[in-house]
Amino acid sequence: MLTDKEYKDLSIKEFTKAAKIYDSKHAGIYEMCKDDYPFVAEELKNIEFNNLLDVGCGTGPMIELFVQEFPNKEYTGIDLTPKMIEVASQKNLPQTTFIVGDSENLPFEDESFDVITCTNSFHHYPNPQAFFNEVKRVLKKDGYLVLRDYTSNNFMIWLMNHIEMPLSHLLGHGDVKIHSCKEVQEMCQKACLHVEKIEAQKNFRLHLVARKENVTV
Repeated sequence: MLTDKEYKDLSIKEFTKAAKIYDSKHAGIYEMCKDDYPFVAEELKNIEFNNLLDVGCGTGPMIELFVQEFPNKEYTGIDLTPKMIEVASQKNLPQTTFIVGDSENLPFEDESFDVITCTNSFHHYPNPQAFFNEVKRVLKKDGYLVLRDYTSNNFMIWLMNHIEMPLSHLLGHGDVKIHSCKEVQEMCQKACLHVEKIEAQKNFRLHLVARKENVTV
């Protein structure tokens, strides 16, 4: 089993290479990531927000979509891989800032954002509970988290975690673990995030909407 640093170093190495093709029509396995963006944008139509943080933003393609669909908002993208942030920053998106940072230790003050989004990077986090704790900390009261990642039934999750993951490590990928909806819901509860929607959707997708309630815990 790899250490936290080894997992993160693998991810940085993988996505440094991926940054070169991530926005192209030849993105390979990363092409499927783009399928999640419309589902997140649809959730945002039901949320009033002024600023948004995209965790694991990559080269910023989802924020590009948000800038078009929800103009005059402030956007921040954060990613562990410097090359991804370099490519994203070169896009010069309006009212958008891209920074290098760790999802498990977000470099922002408490109650900084109305919305946090996260797509297809959650399974790379060695300490997923730390991510949810940080989400709760930097979200404003009544703020929302919209997350999409991989999931499936218990048998398929076991296969992915015990067979696919070790193979992906041999190929230089920094995947850590696929989680069930139940596990994700429990992590949200520990972080005092109220789960408003959690679904195992087709194509092995997990869809989560959680809210930081305006109460003192």
